[in-house]
Amino acid sequence: TNSSRNVTWKWQAADPYFESRRDIDILADLFLRLRKLYEKDGGKGVEPLMAVNWSYKNPAEPTADELLKELNGKALVDLKDAEGKVTRAAGQQLASFAEMRDDGSTNGVQWIYTGIYGPSGNLAQRRDNSDPSGMNVFGSWGFCWPANRRILYNRASADPQGKPWSDAKKYVFWNGTRWTGADVPDFVPTIPPERGTGPFIMNPEGVSRLFARGFMADGPFPVHYEPFESPVPNPLYPKVRGNPVARVFKGDMEIFGDAKNFPIVATTYRLVEHFHYWTKSVHMNAVTQPEFFVEISEALAKEKGIKRGQMVRVWSNRGQVKGKAVITKRLKPLRIDGKMVHTVGLPLNFGFIGETKKASPVNSLTPAVGDANAQTPEFKAFLVDIEPIPGPVA
Repeated sequence: TNSSRNVTWKWQAADPYFESRRDIDILADLFLRLRKLYEKDGGKGVEPLMAVNWSYKNPAEPTADELLKELNGKALVDLKDAEGKVTRAAGQQLASFAEMRDDGSTNGVQWIYTGIYGPSGNLAQRRDNSDPSGMNVFGSWGFCWPANRRILYNRASADPQGKPWSDAKKYVFWNGTRWTGADVPDFVPTIPPERGTGPFIMNPEGVSRLFARGFMADGPFPVHYEPFESPVPNPLYPKVRGNPVARVFKGDMEIFGDAKNFPIVATTYRLVEHFHYWTKSVHMNAVTQPEFFVEISEALAKEKGIKRGQMVRVWSNRGQVKGKAVITKRLKPLRIDGKMVHTVGLPLNFGFIGETKKASPVNSLTPAVGDANAQTPEFKAFLVDIEPIPGPVA
């Protein structure tokens, strides 16, 4: 599952090597051993453990397909509507979480995934990249929880009368008899607008909340703060540097850089060929992406006199890293309040040990700032400078 809630099925590429095992097999083995132990010796409160339905074809090696079916849920008895008509036969997979019931007649692991493996099969396996709406919906690629809905609260794309806010972006709207459009409506599609269908269905009032009492450490209202290291001041609060309730220790506060000495924004990211820091020690991954680099725009390269593949030094007020320059069209300068601001991209997957070429960790540059609510480090936006240095050119 990625950050857009899209679940994409992946097929097994190879059998586990040597003594390595699938996570599923390890957990199954652990469960079966525990249950056998309690069957033999007994214990307190073991009834739920003994009652677990473990009806896989091979109890020691459940398949991913079996587990996804179980995650989706099925009817345990014939499900009937108000008139007594059978709507879902016993044993059939549920098509939607709307079919789930709290009387023991259905099962399922998590309601948001119901529909991923319904009567029509495993929707996570779909690879249809068509986009009839032209709005980058791709509704037939994989499964998007819940209900294959690509945008949550999509009722907000239409006005209170159900008319699209923009004819050029008719996403979900009322056609006179039902809600339709490019996505799965975020509510019962036959409820007319005059019945007050609010877009934010998970809130009792049906609308979004600007005031969130008791949830956020930095106040009940949404407020924009610039990063502690920013190339421009916050136009709303020019005298405030960063979030005033972020976690910052005194010594770290004293070594923040400023835009005068460090005019370039840096951000860190992961590469698709590596998994965080771990796979730099794996030969196969090191072959596909062998060394650290610095991604810069064509405009910044021209301004600094940097050639493609040339060694560069990037430094902040805390440290420095060196790597070859990768000049791309992907990064472009931004004009902010009349000022041209450049960005450099730094992959964080490399370090001084492993199969990859040795490199200084990029977090030697980053500021020690913890988000006010989740304590997430502020590593995605900070200030640096860059210059070409002598060295081999790729």
